[in-house]
Amino acid sequence: MLTVGVLGPLEVRRDGRPLTVPSGKTTEVLVRLALDAGRLVSAERLIEDLWGEAAAGTGRNTLQSKVSQLRRALEEPALVSSGRRGYTLELDPGDVDALRVAGLAADASAARRSGDPATAMEAATEALGLFRGEVLADAGDGEWLQPHRTRLDEVRLGLLEDRAAARVDLGGGGDVIAELEWLLGEHPLREGLWSSLITALYRAGRQADALAANRRVRQLLVDELGIEPGKALRELERQILQQSTALDAAATAPGTAAAALVVGNLPALSTPLVGRGDDLAAVGRLVDGGRLVTLVGPAGVGKTRTAIEAVRSLDPGGGVWLVRLDAADASTSIWQLVTETLQLTGGEQTLLDRFAGVETVLVLDNCEHVLDGVAELVTRLLDGAPPLRVVATSQAPLGLDGEAVYALEPLPLPDSVTLFADRATRMRRRFALDDDTAATVEAVCRSLDGLPLAIELAAARVRSLSVQEIARRLDDRFALLQDPASRRPERRRALAAAIGWSYDLLFPDDQRGLWALSCFTGGAPLAAAEQVLTTLGVPAVAAVDVIGRLADRSMLSVETADDGTTRYRLLDSIRAFAGDRLRDAGLAGDAHAAHAAWFAEAGERCAATVRGRAQPGCLALVRAERANIDAALAWAAGHDPELGLRLANGFGWTWVVLGDGVAGAARVRNALEAAGDQAAPRDRATALLLAGWLEASAGNVGQAQDDLEAALAAAGRLGDDRLRADAQRHLAFLRIQQGRPHDVLQCAAASLAVYRQLELPWETAASLLLGAFGSIMLGDTTGATRAATEAVQFLTPIGDAWGMVHAEAMLGAVANAEHRFADAAAALTRAASLSETLGFVGQAALHLTTLGRVQQRSGAPDEARGTLNRAIQAATTGGDLRVAATARIHLARTLRSAGDQATARSLLEENHRWYRAHGGGDGALLTRCLLAALSAASGAGPALEDLHAVLDEARRHQDLETQTLALDALARAAAARGDTAQSARLLEEADGLHAQIRHALDDADRIDASSARACR
Repeated sequence: MLTVGVLGPLEVRRDGRPLTVPSGKTTEVLVRLALDAGRLVSAERLIEDLWGEAAAGTGRNTLQSKVSQLRRALEEPALVSSGRRGYTLELDPGDVDALRVAGLAADASAARRSGDPATAMEAATEALGLFRGEVLADAGDGEWLQPHRTRLDEVRLGLLEDRAAARVDLGGGGDVIAELEWLLGEHPLREGLWSSLITALYRAGRQADALAANRRVRQLLVDELGIEPGKALRELERQILQQSTALDAAATAPGTAAAALVVGNLPALSTPLVGRGDDLAAVGRLVDGGRLVTLVGPAGVGKTRTAIEAVRSLDPGGGVWLVRLDAADASTSIWQLVTETLQLTGGEQTLLDRFAGVETVLVLDNCEHVLDGVAELVTRLLDGAPPLRVVATSQAPLGLDGEAVYALEPLPLPDSVTLFADRATRMRRRFALDDDTAATVEAVCRSLDGLPLAIELAAARVRSLSVQEIARRLDDRFALLQDPASRRPERRRALAAAIGWSYDLLFPDDQRGLWALSCFTGGAPLAAAEQVLTTLGVPAVAAVDVIGRLADRSMLSVETADDGTTRYRLLDSIRAFAGDRLRDAGLAGDAHAAHAAWFAEAGERCAATVRGRAQPGCLALVRAERANIDAALAWAAGHDPELGLRLANGFGWTWVVLGDGVAGAARVRNALEAAGDQAAPRDRATALLLAGWLEASAGNVGQAQDDLEAALAAAGRLGDDRLRADAQRHLAFLRIQQGRPHDVLQCAAASLAVYRQLELPWETAASLLLGAFGSIMLGDTTGATRAATEAVQFLTPIGDAWGMVHAEAMLGAVANAEHRFADAAAALTRAASLSETLGFVGQAALHLTTLGRVQQRSGAPDEARGTLNRAIQAATTGGDLRVAATARIHLARTLRSAGDQATARSLLEENHRWYRAHGGGDGALLTRCLLAALSAASGAGPALEDLHAVLDEARRHQDLETQTLALDALARAAAARGDTAQSARLLEEADGLHAQIRHALDDADRIDASSARACR
């Protein structure tokens, strides 16, 4: 037997076995025929409905192909019969859920009208069980679907109304009130639902509430439709006022249909629960294995919906009962509220007897504001009623023995996006998650921290805004994230109200705790949070308790790193809410000043200790607190620029060690510009020194030159020898980037003399290492070895890991220059590995670049290619683009030697563009030379002019390597045109230069020289 389900995703089964139907038009053909199962649907009608505006250009052959696909999928071609006019799905209407449900709905309505509520209840319950989600979900979005969807939605609503009325007719009272209230929240103009609610309230002994409900519906109908209630409601009001016996609950004998009525009051969910499969399974296991389970989490995370769905499948004899505590307060008797929900009369003993007599599950929802009363109730109930199990939802645990606490987290990003798309589609049927919207929806969900309430409220806005407009308006999220069309309670239709509910329950100190934490971006370390809390008037001894209480109430998350440090993080929406309250209190300036001051002090501690054994701690702090440091700098720029400059200067060298060239330079320069004339001369000079080093490391040698020369001039005006030496040391680093080895040695020597006199060990070692680099550039391996070895002697007791890595790499560079390639590779491999381990991305890239060159020179081109590609990636990731350019030079030379001219040219052209944009420097002239040599080798005429220009410039700068390679290329070109004498003269000059730089240039590097000699 074949059955077709369309009251949800398409479901086709043959004898219980699911069949797969091709998606798209084939599925739509099946759905369209199923809605008229057993009746012929004309081909013209099928084409017009399914192809819509494209129907005029769609032929019957297209339809026939889809029918053929459908017949194959159904495994019985005769099920779709055809005639001259159209097609018929040969099924009994009862085998299609949409047609079957209509029959059941008619049966339920007829039974109810005939005074047979038990039969009505049975038929309505069976029919509602056929609905599995959005009706006709896989049938596309054609206009033909709208009347069918409207009809089926109306059938479902009618069934809900008939079932609720039947339950009331069967004697139901308090047990159906919650469901009726929910239904009326969704469909407030259904008089039948109001009639059932009013009757149920009356039968629960709540005559005043019944009359109040009657007044509510009258006012609603007048306001919304301008009409008075119908005759049935008016008659019901009269009966209530007269306490008519006609309203008494019907007596029902045990064993009748009414006795089989489902016990409990769980409401149906209006929309499916998204992304909670693992949570439902986990909570289910806890409920199976224990008697008290509490779901905790922040406002809007979905605790209520998850708890309801987690217990929905349970079938205890005493039922599953939901007690909502939203409206309860300190004066409310929780005992009485539970008793009334279960439609019991009597006191506490009655409730204990009820739960002791039969297995029951009690769901207590929203306990956070009445924790003491709930805890007392639950303790006595569990002690006195062994068959009872309790599931609670709260922002804080009840704190009872045996309580299993399940923390419900926000949704992960994929589920967040699915939730947004589902809710958006329900609001605007044509909404689609596609290439134009997916990235923006992801950004919205990420900004909303995966909080389901916030995501649903954002999705509700697609009725009038595009997702791009929603994303742009998130800066004012509390104005955006509310649904004025919803009739749910305010805290369930406005994000600000949901968070405000939780906020209002906090002690004043705890509210100030949220204010303090709102100043932090990306979380807060405890010490920093304590300082801001103290500034806001929270006693220092109470700060930890405040943080703890906020964590207990799910207002913040606690994150513990591998090193044992703890951070405290607010969801962005809670952070924004708390920030608004902080500004309302007029304390935002004080709090942000305390936040910035703490990080300025931390920066000064780093400045004093980052060059020693405390270096790892400084680096860890800056890595973890990048966002907070940037936020503090931004606040200080507008409110306290001098503090901002202190902060930037404090962290400056840590940014150097981390290889944070581009971003670090920008931070220092921005702080310097914000301080303007307010900056003290020494602070200004320090900032210029840091900016110059960072800029040089990032490849911006022009700006670095200006800044370091300005710092040197400032040191002269201050008459400060130490500061002047610092400027010379930083200039030595810049000269390395510029390819000026003699200037490197001069600047390093000038700074070294001062540092030795002042007995400054770290600064002495730094100058020695810079001088060693200058020596190696000139081929003076003896001088480089001497300087590097002495530097290691200074650095070892200091414990500067970053400096030691550089010293190790320098010894590797010396070995490379002396053609001890195995030693060089070993030293550089250690330096690169240690750099990666310590997180020095920029350093790792530099040492990998040198290692790649060593591997090339040692005759291992394949290893060299792999290492140099790693170097380029590391340098690009770390923002050290000058190192990336150097690695590309080495890789291009390696590839050219292997015969891959095209890739080599591409790398060199990329380099040439980069050097032109960043002020040239070390490697720029060599890049031009290698590029011109490639062009000359392929016969390009203008390349010879370029080579002559390169040669002239190399002579001016005494760049022997570039001179040698330019002469080689010119000799090759001369040999190619038959001028062997000129070629010989050029090679002789090149050989003479090469003899001076064999530490840096091998015979294998001189490809053009080999070609020139081969032509002679």
